[in-house]
Amino acid sequence: MEAKIADLEIIRGSLREAMAAGCDDVPSCADHPDCPLPFAEVIRRLT
Repeated sequence: MEAKIADLEIIRGSLREAMAAGCDDVPSCADHPDCPLPFAEVIRRLT
C-alpha cells in the first residue's frame, strides 16, 4: 500500500510541474519537447 501511495505522489508532483509549466492539456504537453511529464521514460519501460 505504501509503495502505491508513493507512486501516486510522484504522479501528482509531475502533474503539478506540468501545470506550473503552462500545460493544461496532457496530450498537447506530451507532444512538446519541454514537457515535464516522463512519457518517454514510461514508453521505454514498456518496450
